[in-house]
Amino acid sequence: MKLDTTPQDVAVSGNFKTSAFGMEASAHAFDIIADKIYTHKIRAVIREICCNAHDAHQEAGNPEPFDVHLPTQLEPHFTVRDYGVGLSDNDVRFIFCNTFKSTKQNTNSQIGCLGLGSKSPFCLADSFTVKSWHDGMCRTYSCYRDEQRKPNVALLTETPSDESNGIEISLSIEDKVHEFEQDAIEVFRYWEYTPNINNKMVVAEIQLKRDRFSFIGDEFALSPNYGTMKAVMGNVAYDIPDELDDFDSEGYLKFDLGEISFDAGRESLSLDDRTKQAIKDKFKKVKHQLAETAIQQIKEKSTPFQRAILANELGGGQLGRHITADLSEFTLPELSESFVYFQRHYSSTERNTSKRIPLGKNIDYYEFKPKFTTRIRHHLKDCYRHTIVLLTPEQITECKIDVDVLKDLNDLPKVARQNYSPGSTVKTFTFASPKYHWSIKDSRYWEENELEIDGDEMVYVEINRWEPQESRSFASSKAHHYISGTNQQIQATQARLKDCKIDVPVLHGLKTAYLKTKAFKSGNWIHLDDYVQREVAKIAPKGIYVYLQNDYDKIAKLHEKIKSPELDDWFEVAKSSKNGEIAKFCENLSIPLEQDNFLQELHEDFFAKYPILTILSDWEIKGNAEHIYEYIGGTLRNSGSGKTKRRKAVPKKSGGYGNSGRRV
Repeated sequence: MKLDTTPQDVAVSGNFKTSAFGMEASAHAFDIIADKIYTHKIRAVIREICCNAHDAHQEAGNPEPFDVHLPTQLEPHFTVRDYGVGLSDNDVRFIFCNTFKSTKQNTNSQIGCLGLGSKSPFCLADSFTVKSWHDGMCRTYSCYRDEQRKPNVALLTETPSDESNGIEISLSIEDKVHEFEQDAIEVFRYWEYTPNINNKMVVAEIQLKRDRFSFIGDEFALSPNYGTMKAVMGNVAYDIPDELDDFDSEGYLKFDLGEISFDAGRESLSLDDRTKQAIKDKFKKVKHQLAETAIQQIKEKSTPFQRAILANELGGGQLGRHITADLSEFTLPELSESFVYFQRHYSSTERNTSKRIPLGKNIDYYEFKPKFTTRIRHHLKDCYRHTIVLLTPEQITECKIDVDVLKDLNDLPKVARQNYSPGSTVKTFTFASPKYHWSIKDSRYWEENELEIDGDEMVYVEINRWEPQESRSFASSKAHHYISGTNQQIQATQARLKDCKIDVPVLHGLKTAYLKTKAFKSGNWIHLDDYVQREVAKIAPKGIYVYLQNDYDKIAKLHEKIKSPELDDWFEVAKSSKNGEIAKFCENLSIPLEQDNFLQELHEDFFAKYPILTILSDWEIKGNAEHIYEYIGGTLRNSGSGKTKRRKAVPKKSGGYGNSGRRV
C-alpha cells in the first residue's frame, strides 16, 4: 500500500549545525516495534500474517484461498501457508531482519506497507519458523531472539522441492485455543472470502457474523442493529469514532487501499485531516445511495414474499432511520379473513388472530390443520421468543407467501402422555436450582427423576410446562407468589431457608395429571408453600418492630460512620430477632406477629434531640459524617480518636419529602 508521505519543501536560511534523527537497533526498540504497538496481540498476529498471505496470492495472481491452522488441544500451533511467489534467501533476511522495510510501499494492490507485520509473531513467542518454497527450493528458517533479545534469522535446512511456491509461518501456542478462535472470527468476518481454516466451528461463526449484515452495497454493509460502524480497508476493520459515525448502526464502510490512515499497530485509525474528510465524504456518498440501492435489491427478489421480507427488514431498526424510501408497495396484502397465530414471549404462549402476515426472524409458517394446539404449545414451551402462523390454503394463496417456506404440523413432535398408577416408583422432576440468568428457560430448572415412594414426607409443587402452579389449598395468594410463584422465586426461597438454618428439602415437580391419581392422594406429600409456612412458624420471634424506613436508614448510616453510645444502643435493639431475617420472612408469609413500636420511639427521641438531621437524606448523612459526628457527640469510626476537626456547615436539603413507612 502506498503511504501518504508527500515531500515537503523546506528552506533553511543561515549557516546552522544540524543533526539527523536516527534509531538505535536495540532490544528495547524492537520490543516496542514488534510487541508494544499491539493491544490485541493474538488478533494482531492473525491479521498481520494472514494479510501478508493475501498479498502473496495477489502478487502471484492466485485466486484460491490460503491455509490457516488455528491451534487445537492436540495440535497447539498457529500456522499460515500461502501459495504465492515465495521468498528467496535474500528476501527472507531482508523482510524478517529489518523493521520499516517493506516491498509493498509502491503499490495499492497489496495491504502491507509498514514493514512491521512480519515481525508480529514476536509479540506472542520468542521464536517462530518460516518455510519458503521458491524456485524449486524449500528453505526453513528460525526467527528468534538472542540473549540480548535482538531478533535473528537462521537458515536451518535447504532442500530441493517440487511443491508450489509460497510461505509458511508457524509458531507454537499453548493454552490459547479459545482466544485464537474468537479473534480469528473477529478478523475474518470483514474479509471478502474465508481462508481454508481447520476449525469448522470458526468458519460457521464467521458466516453467521457476516449474515448479520442484511443490507450490502458496493461501498457499505449494514445491519438493523444498533452498534459501531467500521472502516474496512484491505480486509482490515477499524472503529469509526463516535464523532464521525453518522449511522450508529452495526456495519462498515469500504475504502480503497491508501484512502485512509491508520496507526502503526493497524488497530485504530490515525485521525489526520485527510482521513476524517475521507470518512465524512464516504458517509455522505453512501447516504445518497441507500434508498436507490434498497429499492433495487428488493426488486431483484423473485417473489412478492421475498420482496416483503427484505422490505420489512430494511424498513425497521437502525436501517429504517437511514433508508428514506417508501417501501410500502412491497407489503403483503391484508387477508380478507383472520388467521390464527401462537406467540411465545418470555414464559407464556399466547393465541391471537390477525389479518396482516407477520414478517421477521423467529417466525414459522404452517398450513392450518385442526387439533394441533397441544403440539404447538409443547413445541413453543422451550422457545424464548417465537411465533407460529397457521394459514388455510386459501389464505396461503391470498397473501402470496412462498410455498417452500411452509412447514407441516405433522412434523411437530407428539406430546408424550404419562400414565401414572399406584406403585413403588413414579416419574417426577427434581428442582435443579441452576445458576440464575435473566434468559434461562423454565425447563432448565427441572431434571427428570424416578422417585421411590417409601412413606416419608415429600415436598412438591405442581408444574405445568415447567412453570409452578398456585397451590389449590394454600390460603394466602401473596405468600404463594413469595414462596413458589415462579422458578426464580423457588430458588430464592431455598436460599432464605438456608439463611434461616431450616432444612432445604428435595423439591419434586409433579405434573397436573399426577395430582389427580390415587397414588398422589395416598402419598405423604406436602406442598412447598405449606412446608415453608410450617417450618418458619416454628422459629418465629414473639414480635416484629414497626417503624418508618426513612428514619431507620438515616440512623443506620450514622451508625455505620459514627460511634456514639446512643447509636450503639440503637444498634443492639435493631439487630434483635424482632428485626431479623426470620421476622421479615414471617411478614411476607403472612404469619401474624405482635407489632412493637419501641424501635420507632427510639428514632423519634433521637431526631427530637438532633433536629437538624431531619432535613438530611440518608445518602447526605453518609457523605457528611465528618461534619456531623461532633454535633451528636460521637467519634468517626476508624479515626482513632475524637479529635475536633474543622467543619464546614452541614448542607441542607432543599424542599421536603415524605417519610414512607413499611414493616420490616
